[in-house]
Amino acid sequence: MTGRAALLALALLAACRSDAPPPTTGAETADSALAADCADRGGTLVFGKAGPACAMPQPDAGKACTGSADCQGFCLADSRTCSPVTPFFGCHDLYEEGQPGVAICID
Repeated sequence: MTGRAALLALALLAACRSDAPPPTTGAETADSALAADCADRGGTLVFGKAGPACAMPQPDAGKACTGSADCQGFCLADSRTCSPVTPFFGCHDLYEEGQPGVAICID
C-alpha cells in the first residue's frame, strides 16, 4: 500500500469510528411515543408493512363464534373463537356463516 493509500485508509477508518451518535430519522422517538400511548390504552405496539399499529385486546377474545358478525374482530376457523386483538396481523382462515374456508391476510 502506498503512503497516499494508507493515509486515505486511516482517514476513512477515523471517520467510521467517530464517537458521534449515529443519525436518526425520528422514528425511534415516534415509536417510543406510540408504544407509550398504546400501552396507556391497554394495547401493544405491533409492526406491519404499513408501519406501527396499536393492537388492542378484544373484549370477546376467545368467545365461541359462528362468524365474524359474532365478534368485534374476526371469527377464527381453527378454534371457532373470536380473535384476541385488532389488528390481528398475519394470514388466518376465518369461520363465516358456520363454514370454514374464508382466508384473510393482514399486514
